[in-house]
Amino acid sequence: MRATIEHAPHSGEDDRARFRIETIEDYELATQRIAALDSSPRGEDEERERDALVEAVEQWDRKHDDATHWKDRP
Repeated sequence: MRATIEHAPHSGEDDRARFRIETIEDYELATQRIAALDSSPRGEDEERERDALVEAVEQWDRKHDDATHWKDRP
């Protein structure tokens, strides 16, 4: 799974983590990490990590949900 950090455009703003899921193994690791974060107390850093992982999982789901790609089928 690729991770990048987007640097905040303005001083004093938080940098933002972004993840890109490229394989089903990445997807599984991301969902496991989200579950682990959900089951324990989190600080701001963990909350940002969780948000970035959820966003990556949602992007993967949109691309790989067969029900949403019915127009692409022959």
